[in-house]
Amino acid sequence: MPAWVLQGREEGGAALAAGAALLALDQIVRAAPPWLGTVRLRQALIAAAATGRLLRLREDVAAFRDAHHLTRPADDPGPAGHLHRAWRSLASQPARLEPAGLARLAGPLALAVAPEDLLVAVGDHVSVDPVTAAAIATARLHAAKPGPDGDLLGLMLADLVLAARLGWAHPVPLLATALAHPALRARLARRHAPAGDLDWIGTCQAAYATAAAETYARARDLARRADALTNAMQVVRTKGASHGLAALLADDVVAATDLTGLGSERAARRFLDRLVALGAVREHTGRATFRLYGL
Repeated sequence: MPAWVLQGREEGGAALAAGAALLALDQIVRAAPPWLGTVRLRQALIAAAATGRLLRLREDVAAFRDAHHLTRPADDPGPAGHLHRAWRSLASQPARLEPAGLARLAGPLALAVAPEDLLVAVGDHVSVDPVTAAAIATARLHAAKPGPDGDLLGLMLADLVLAARLGWAHPVPLLATALAHPALRARLARRHAPAGDLDWIGTCQAAYATAAAETYARARDLARRADALTNAMQVVRTKGASHGLAALLADDVVAATDLTGLGSERAARRFLDRLVALGAVREHTGRATFRLYGL
């Protein structure tokens, strides 16, 4: 990613910087590599941690990861787990601006929002660029539903609108991840600006420039890791190894209990620990038990 992309967001060239960063990321998303699921769901984790403070949650990234992956789907994962699952749901749903898809945004968190407010927020912005359309949509939703719930839904809606306008199959959580940058967090705090406010649109452009550039760099790194994993699989002789490979490429992390195709949890642990020893997979928790593995 050229240095001027990140520099441009600070020098009044936010629109150009956002366009360049999104163009680079778009090339990866449209290619749909096998590890794209890891990119989307790792972005979901980062977005969950970044937006936790909106709901006054104090968990760090590791705690958000544990809250989802170490809780059975039928059990209550707690507030952090619900927030993480909401972002995972966004990253997994089709990027279509239809009533069912819009209603799905609020579902995982059981947020009370009128469907018509979401439809009005999306509107019809075919005459503007995707980032401006996303900025207008989130500003309209904030106006209709002020408060933390509206803030959170607005950030999700922005990414859904952006993905739909770019023709992506699924949204990639982006805008919320910019909250990790203090300067951008302060600018994004003005979420209640009018829908057509040029300063707010410029803020979203700067935020998307940063988020897309960082995601592009993260995707490049994950591509190298995925290649290393694929090469390591040639020396791993485990029944059902192809199932394990697909699972590792599709998610942020996996637990041994997720790899049912390997026959048993013990076999899955041996398979994963062998990949760690080969340097093809990382263990992300540092724990002796309840371990999570991923690229």
